[in-house]
Amino acid sequence: MSAESTLGYRQARRAYEYGRLRSSVVKALVVTLLVAMLGWVTVGTASFRLLPATFAIWVFAHWLGQSFQRGALFGLLGGVVTHLLPMSILRPCCDMNAMQGADCCTMPGACLLAGAAVGVALAAAVPFGRESWRQTALGMAAGLTSVAVLRCATLFTGEALGLVAGLVGGLLLASVARSRLATAH
Repeated sequence: MSAESTLGYRQARRAYEYGRLRSSVVKALVVTLLVAMLGWVTVGTASFRLLPATFAIWVFAHWLGQSFQRGALFGLLGGVVTHLLPMSILRPCCDMNAMQGADCCTMPGACLLAGAAVGVALAAAVPFGRESWRQTALGMAAGLTSVAVLRCATLFTGEALGLVAGLVGGLLLASVARSRLATAH
């Protein structure tokens, strides 16, 4: 009989995982509250409807821990950058006097390009030469998405998808390219 099949082991393992989950929920609440304040200041109350996704991502990141969580924290910082992007970059076809979120035009391509630029810049922070680079890159993409979706609350669906796809795609593609270059030498 292996140790994994004993009742005592299963109870201890269940208690351990439950404790990790409780701890993850508390930590995720703190991160989500900070992200909510950022969203409220930069986008307004429209960002609040996307907070459950942010909370779920951070519960998972804290529960998984290690490289994924470290990457998510770097992604969080990159996501903050998306809130600093002015609407004139995300919607270059709009008049500068147009209100944020106004229905003046839609430019998913501009959002995709801006997101890809931020994602490629973030890829420089992914550590290579370790087995955990994939987990770090995926965590970074998750952390980035958890904050960037709040910025998308005032964008049209195509623009929001363009921004998030650019961020995640740029990050993952640049990470894979850096990994291949690192292993080629």
